[in-house]
Amino acid sequence: MKKTPLLLLLCAVVSFPIFAQTPALPVLTPDEAVRIALENNYDIRLVRADGDIARLNNTKANAGMLPTVNFVLNETFTLSSFQQQLANDTRFEALFAPFNAANAAVQLSWTLFDGRRMHIAKKRLEELEALGQTNLQATVQQTTANVLLAYYDIVRSRLLERSAQEIIALNEERLRIAEARLAAGFAAQTDALQARIDLNQQRANLLAQQTATASAKRTLNRLLARTADTAFEVAETLDNTYAPDRARLLERAQNQNPQLLALQKNASVAALLTDEARSLYKPRITGIGQVIVQRTDNGAGFLLNNTQAGIVLGASLTVPLYTGGNIQRQIDVARVTAEQAVLRVDAQRLAVETELDNQLALFQTQKKVLELETENVKNARESLNVSTERFRLGQTNALEVQSAQNTLDQALFRQNVVLYNLKAAELGLRLLAGEM
Repeated sequence: MKKTPLLLLLCAVVSFPIFAQTPALPVLTPDEAVRIALENNYDIRLVRADGDIARLNNTKANAGMLPTVNFVLNETFTLSSFQQQLANDTRFEALFAPFNAANAAVQLSWTLFDGRRMHIAKKRLEELEALGQTNLQATVQQTTANVLLAYYDIVRSRLLERSAQEIIALNEERLRIAEARLAAGFAAQTDALQARIDLNQQRANLLAQQTATASAKRTLNRLLARTADTAFEVAETLDNTYAPDRARLLERAQNQNPQLLALQKNASVAALLTDEARSLYKPRITGIGQVIVQRTDNGAGFLLNNTQAGIVLGASLTVPLYTGGNIQRQIDVARVTAEQAVLRVDAQRLAVETELDNQLALFQTQKKVLELETENVKNARESLNVSTERFRLGQTNALEVQSAQNTLDQALFRQNVVLYNLKAAELGLRLLAGEM
């Protein structure tokens, strides 16, 4: 009587290190997965860098609105043999006489007028910076959708594992009943053999599903910019309470769909490029200013050295008279490009509306299918319970139980697939509406 508690205590002490060596993995929530992706995802970081480049390029100097100032220093040294005779018969002769010329200047060049081309260029740079932010927003939303789809794909795979484990447990029960009936002489050996075959098949299916889960986890880790073997678990639920409203979704999609907004920015940039090309016909006035110092030293001759210093002011006017039609060609190309950009906006707007209706139809259909599959699972479980009990009592054969198990297996598979499809349709609608 006193040995039993001691034996249980010893078993507990021996088994404790075994369980202690396998701690539970951290559970990664969907929100946490999205947060990690927004911080580390390579696509987001690359597009963010593109936006930074556009921001750095958006300056008045890059648009040509500010002057350029350069310091220039030149010096030349020459050895020359020469002979000179002046009008008064004065003669100068030298052999390898040194000559040195040096000058230094601060030069300023400033475009004063170019037909407002510089102002149009500045506006284009501003639009490109805004386009960079829009592209970043589009990438963030698309990455968020991809991360959530990958996350829920793991959940779907986990639920399929649970379904396989449930079917395995039912097959084990069926095998126990078949072996008990065989031992009692109430059933043929084929019932037990078929039950074992089905059990092994379900175990193989579970192994395949576990491999699929591991692959799906590696996919999510890649999106999170983590090593492929980073271990984690997921919240195993695919509940859906989303209630889409077409009018609201369509309005938001037309106003804040990231891809549509990016195309609209591209159309604005193309229109500004057309205006820039037209400004090439306008006159161009450039102001010039210099502060210059120069000195010349001559080894021989009438003038031995000369030093000058002063300020130079001036302006240049450039009027294009004939360019071989090149300016008009640039205008025509820019105009056609702008028209293409507008067409792309119209096409994308129609594509967004069409895709929205398709996703809505898919969402509504999957909700109805889910109701049917949920009822099928309930009925399949009840049918299997009845068949198993009848088989236990010897009122039916193993074939009926096998058929009921297959029916439940297929119903559980379809239910989990529909749950995932419903979640994918929800994410598709939210992405189209710019709500990710």
